[in-house]
Amino acid sequence: MKNIIALLFISISLVSFAQKEEKLFDVYNVRNQEDGSAVVYATNNYICDESVLITFNTLKNMEADVKLPFKGVIPAGAKEYKLFTLTIKDRTKESGLGYITKYCHGDIFEGKHDDSYVYTIPYKEGEQYGIGQAYGGKFSHFMEGKTHAIDFTMDVGTPICAARDGIILEVKEDSDKRGKTYRYEEYGNFIVIYHSDGTMANYFHIKKNGSKVKVGDRVEAGQVIALSGNTGWSSGPHLHFQVYGFDKDMEVKSVPTKFRQEEGKAITLQKSKEGYKSVH
Repeated sequence: MKNIIALLFISISLVSFAQKEEKLFDVYNVRNQEDGSAVVYATNNYICDESVLITFNTLKNMEADVKLPFKGVIPAGAKEYKLFTLTIKDRTKESGLGYITKYCHGDIFEGKHDDSYVYTIPYKEGEQYGIGQAYGGKFSHFMEGKTHAIDFTMDVGTPICAARDGIILEVKEDSDKRGKTYRYEEYGNFIVIYHSDGTMANYFHIKKNGSKVKVGDRVEAGQVIALSGNTGWSSGPHLHFQVYGFDKDMEVKSVPTKFRQEEGKAITLQKSKEGYKSVH
């Protein structure tokens, strides 16, 4: 889903090579010219951990010092992070390797959404906006990856607040295009916040140049992060909000959330013309 950003990545390595350019995330191997062995490394320039799956489609006359396919978590900011070594079985014979790399944000092997966490409704305290679509909305929230999304109806320029503490992972704010069909989805502006449990929240349809934060910023629940808009695949001004993560197959899964109300109540938001007051 483009409105969840491209969070699952796939790359293919057909030949041995050394890293030549800086990328946000890269898996590469370096061959030893003397004995033919290869060390596989990863570099993670994201501000969050990355889960990686490496599957070999070619592994001729070589063996690894770890179980294959390789599964692991690369720490945020890691450089030249050693994953494993491949050695030659028989140096009198030809050898070769080729692999497919898949990776996604967060730790999908150990991480799990904190179901006890109660989110802040993502606008200023005391304000109240209607909900045009809630969980399973018939217009677009029935689609895979959007099942637990919420659309808050609000005018363009309304301040949007973080629903939970986290780190800004992605910001797109360069578009002013919108339309009522799917082909406009790529023009939607958004902010993605990475949470401590490895999940992420997407704040979508924000105004052009409407971000108040940048990638790497740490934000707190209730902090203003953007101005709402009407960009991308949209039938009218609103904020599309959802929390999501990845399962062990690296498939995007939306996450149901509870929201804070007065007297400590935690509720699931429903479609409503009146909406709900935000309690910080």
